[in-house]
Amino acid sequence: MYGWMGKILNIDLGTSEISNIDTMPYSRKYLGGRGIASRIYWEKVNPETGAFDPENHLIFVTGPLVATGAQGATRMAVAGKSPMAHPEQYCYGNIGGHFPAELKKAGYDGLVISGCAQAPVYLLIDDDRTEILNADRLWGIGAYGTGEALQQTHGNKVKFLTTGQAGENRIRSAVIFASHQSTSTAGFGAVMGSKNLKAIVVKGTGRPDIAHPEKLKELNRYAIKISKRLDLSIPPDVTMSNHGYLLERIGKGQCYQCGLVCIRNKYRYGKRSDLEDYRRCQAMEYYMPWKYGQDNEPVDTFYNAPILANDYSICTFELRSMINWLYECYRTDSLTEEETGLPLSKIGTGEFLEKLLYSITYREGLGGLLAEGVFRTGKEVSEKVRNLLNPGILPIGENDAYMPRSSVVHALLDPMEPRMSRPLFHAGFVRAARMTNMMNPEASSVTQEVFTKIAEAFWGSAAAADGFGYDGKPLAAVKIQNRVYLEDSLGLCDSGWPIAYSFSKSGLVGDPDLEANLFTAVTGSSGDELDIFMERITNVQRLIMIREGRTLPEDDYPHEGNFEVTDNLPGKPLDRDKYLQMLKEYYRLRGWDESTGIPLDSTLERLGIEDMIPG
Repeated sequence: MYGWMGKILNIDLGTSEISNIDTMPYSRKYLGGRGIASRIYWEKVNPETGAFDPENHLIFVTGPLVATGAQGATRMAVAGKSPMAHPEQYCYGNIGGHFPAELKKAGYDGLVISGCAQAPVYLLIDDDRTEILNADRLWGIGAYGTGEALQQTHGNKVKFLTTGQAGENRIRSAVIFASHQSTSTAGFGAVMGSKNLKAIVVKGTGRPDIAHPEKLKELNRYAIKISKRLDLSIPPDVTMSNHGYLLERIGKGQCYQCGLVCIRNKYRYGKRSDLEDYRRCQAMEYYMPWKYGQDNEPVDTFYNAPILANDYSICTFELRSMINWLYECYRTDSLTEEETGLPLSKIGTGEFLEKLLYSITYREGLGGLLAEGVFRTGKEVSEKVRNLLNPGILPIGENDAYMPRSSVVHALLDPMEPRMSRPLFHAGFVRAARMTNMMNPEASSVTQEVFTKIAEAFWGSAAAADGFGYDGKPLAAVKIQNRVYLEDSLGLCDSGWPIAYSFSKSGLVGDPDLEANLFTAVTGSSGDELDIFMERITNVQRLIMIREGRTLPEDDYPHEGNFEVTDNLPGKPLDRDKYLQMLKEYYRLRGWDESTGIPLDSTLERLGIEDMIPG
């Protein structure tokens, strides 16, 4: 057995029962990561189960490449019934850093948690010894303080997951916070809180066997070489605000055994050695004082914003949407400080952010409503206030509501996900390189000719490179989804993968076969049939969403503005007839009923998952 450890730890907090699940029956069909996690969810979580019910399962699964030294193989899927989703339904998240590798080194491919402890507890996984320990002393402490306390007790080398006070109080947007400052969205921190689970600590001394270690080393060197791409380390919003000088990249911030070029780095703020930390773009830019006219605010506010959010464990995607909305409400006199209990005139200051986070965590004033999430809050306020929300707001994160007006394939990708669409990242980095070339050819060599070749290699046709055209988009959507699901199931990081373009390769086109070659080097299995795995995993997720109420009308793109002829929106309006025809072709390629979007029995039989055929 190469790549996998062969067992998944299964813990019922209600009964304190600890057992193992055999990984291999799952891995033979679903690889690992998101694939296995979604299948376990299908088996364990009923449609009527609520996110905070003891019967909800919190499912963590690594991939076969994790802890092998494969470059960028640092990730772990998280799945369960999400309290952030509306209505509550299946969702997934992702955690990187060092915890996933440490879990595998302890001998486990994953961890499944159900039930609810009678009092606060945390888990200690020390190789083959697992304990459920009292966490009374940790309850009420933020994520950073919890991590420090756990390392003082169990040693500095342990890796941990935890959630702050927002998770304890079941704030719907509460995240899971991991050592090395990795977080998972979808409200799974609140699920931990609902189970009285404060933290998970792991330390391991083993590692998975590798089928072809020398070949893996060769592929790792090659991957590092071709990972040289456009530098996206400092967020555009920071640079465009003329405050780019506040940030200085002083080191790399890679996760476990990773040498790929990445947007995660170590930064110094304001040229002050006391303000240094590991950051990536989202956490870095969600709260920028100058964006709200607070040009005299100290750099400490910019630096401390991610720390405060992580400590309470509130999702920064959610906070960014929330703060932008509150700013618009205040700017247009749609909400007052008296109505909200928040110092809206001080948006952009540290004082405002601290008050907002505290109000949400402890449900004070408007914070009691915001604790339910921006999407739910929007349903409870006046139409005037609701209309100030970003039209792309989702229960979990936000998509650019009008992106399909400039990239038609997004209209297919968005509706197929239970959350902010991660498959868009796959196309996003390549598109960023192309747009940079259009604005400044010296900064990026991804010309239209190169972009077209990338589309042929990764998206199935040259037509896929035309953002406004409809030809080739159904196949491109399938290819993009398959590759993202592959990376999520192998344990690869979406900041490093796929390597679709490379400044170190002649022709600049990346390597579409590299993931499959890594899989073969690690496991000894052929990578030729990975598309079948991805097709199977896609169908599992689709069936879960259908079982929980997803129907064809929700696949009809929800943002009506995309079909309107207007000068107020960028790009071109979608043609509804062409879109629906494109959707029907996507269904056909997936082997789904063209009129309902439900997987055909013959498709599920071909994929060997006929046991999932709806009764």
